[in-house]
Amino acid sequence: MRSARLGALLLLLAGCHRGAGPAAPEAPGSLAGQTLPLLPSPNLRLVVEGQLNGRPVPVVMDVARALSAVSSACWDEKRPPPPVVGSARVPDVYAVPGGLRDWPLIRLSGLRVGGVPLGPRGIGLTDERACAVTLGADVLSAYAFTVDPLRREVTFEKSRPRAEHLVEATAPGSDSAEEVHRLELARDPVGDWPLLVARVTQGELALTGPFVLGSREPFSRLAMGAAEAQGLQPLETAANLPPRAYLVDAVEVTSGVGVSPMVLEAGVGWRNPTTLGRLGPDVWGRFRTTVDVQGDTLVLRRPRVQTVDGRQRCARPGSQNPEEAREESCFGLHVRRGADGRVALTGAVFRDLPEGGRLHLELLGEDGKPLTQDCQVGFSFSPTSRGVTTQHLVPWPRLAQSMPECSEALKSVHGYALALFEEGQFQECPNACIFVHQGSTRRTLCECQPTPLGDAVATPQRSKTSKPPTKKEREQEPEDPK
Repeated sequence: MRSARLGALLLLLAGCHRGAGPAAPEAPGSLAGQTLPLLPSPNLRLVVEGQLNGRPVPVVMDVARALSAVSSACWDEKRPPPPVVGSARVPDVYAVPGGLRDWPLIRLSGLRVGGVPLGPRGIGLTDERACAVTLGADVLSAYAFTVDPLRREVTFEKSRPRAEHLVEATAPGSDSAEEVHRLELARDPVGDWPLLVARVTQGELALTGPFVLGSREPFSRLAMGAAEAQGLQPLETAANLPPRAYLVDAVEVTSGVGVSPMVLEAGVGWRNPTTLGRLGPDVWGRFRTTVDVQGDTLVLRRPRVQTVDGRQRCARPGSQNPEEAREESCFGLHVRRGADGRVALTGAVFRDLPEGGRLHLELLGEDGKPLTQDCQVGFSFSPTSRGVTTQHLVPWPRLAQSMPECSEALKSVHGYALALFEEGQFQECPNACIFVHQGSTRRTLCECQPTPLGDAVATPQRSKTSKPPTKKEREQEPEDPK
């Protein structure tokens, strides 16, 4: 049935191609074998750089969208968009239950992703305000793509049957330094988008069921109706405002594999009654993840962890000896220098952080030796489970405004290396953040990863033990009757 639906859509698009006039001479290519860097972002976002008729354009990967699309903002009055040549009615996960959405179709040419031409092709036209191209299932279903959250890269290969993924699990020569989980993806019977079963817990309450596997938005979403029916409590908001988020103890995709604790968006208007919400990169992005929708498989990989003397140690990447676990292998740093001279720094922690932590970096000169600088750089993390990453451009705009001396000094840095890790949350930088500390002024400035609660908002922590009332609360308590 899936093939029939996809085939019908492709036939419709092919018909639109024929009615739009002569085709461009350049034939569509394949993304298989391509490894593309993701555009820099604190949160993990599946956006790569493409070109539309020679102009740079962000290209978003959305496995839950049936039809690829382009926004009308990619054109202007001087260069109007191609004429509408038809329409397509396709399932939409955000439409009313079982609903379809009508998209105007244009015949797009001149689109390249990673140097690979993807047109000419029929594509939906949206009214989004920012210029962007979205690759949907009509393109992505042909591939299994692997997302590396530390390197912030996506690698494409041809889709494979699930049986081949399972055979690979028993093949000799696999990396024993990694633990690997091969999960089965289901498909929605109407919309055909991928579904993954997950378990959400809050205290003694648990909610288990299918979630839409999302790759477009950075945050996961919990359907408010299902959460309320199960008794889960949202975070408090101002009076008469709908809930914004749920703080839960854990989101697990299999026993012991997931994120804890976690803040989920409140799906106030989630309209798909057969699912509990959406699982985004804030869950599966804690792993090196392979998504093969056509092959019904999600593969999650992360460094193997051992607990020695009460402390977690991680297997060394590439090591064939799982006993060779080291504490320093639990931390990761990736440096990518951009064409504009700025550096994208990605920090990762592959073990649990029950108290949060700070990962300090060493600044390197042109000769590769450490520099003595007044301005120090590092990452901070709130209490969380293993696999957290964050990426930031250095210097960032607010650093140049508030600490211009450090901003200029960091422009002369030629490299970075891991230095010291400290346990404990950094109060000035409450989430996954990058920070710069200026020793002479004792000032600290950070850029933090946004959460469903907003930018630079500390993630609240669920207390496992009851706290005695404060003095003010005791004064407001009624007197005990005699």
